Amino acid sequence: MITNQMKLGDIVKAYPKAVTIFNDFHIDYCCGGKDRLEDALKELSIDPKSFIDLMNKKLADTKNKTEGDEILPMEQLTQMNVPDLIDYIVTTYHGKERNLIAEIDGLMNKVLLVHYEHNHSQLVPLHNLFSDLKKELEEHFAKEEKLVFPYMKKSYLENSNDGYVKELEDEHDAAGNIIKEITACTNDFKAPEGACTSYRMLFGKLDELIKDIFNHIFTENSLLFPKYEGGR
Repeated sequence: MITNQMKLGDIVKAYPKAVTIFNDFHIDYCCGGKDRLEDALKELSIDPKSFIDLMNKKLADTKNKTEGDEILPMEQLTQMNVPDLIDYIVTTYHGKERNLIAEIDGLMNKVLLVHYEHNHSQLVPLHNLFSDLKKELEEHFAKEEKLVFPYMKKSYLENSNDGYVKELEDEHDAAGNIIKEITACTNDFKAPEGACTSYRMLFGKLDELIKDIFNHIFTENSLLFPKYEGGR
């Protein structure tokens, strides 16, 4: 049973399918994983009692319908040690997100060129925001893969406090802020009426990328970093 005092990250750990509900309501469970549910709801002007009642009902209904695959393989992830979890993050998220970034980059330039005349007020700011996100993620991936993650693999048993976790969390926050602007700029990834296939595909791929980033950041902030700082 979910309560308003639970932290967002703890809710996702206990109820992985809560991710879908959080995404629907734009509740930041990745960078905001340490926030209490009640505080996150108040910030969005959502009535906590009504939302929690709805959430508990939806999760119960989902469980009763099917046990299916979890959105996140939480049980396996929580049992992984730091090196294995790092390998999982790089394999599962870095490669996929690099591919999505490349695909979106091509679509973005195509749509910008074709629809500039009538949709430049949306597409120019979106192009700038995506460029900022692309730069943030590519530099973040390189830093993790070439510097921070190799160091973490070697030092995690030392219960280290080297400042890397704070650096990565700050970079996650920066990416999260850009994502919020992209979501607003695209009207929650709803293409304009009469938009062509490429325009709709662009918004769909952006939505896919951002949902993947949410899971990615959650896995690092709420699973990897506590394990690393705890020396496990």
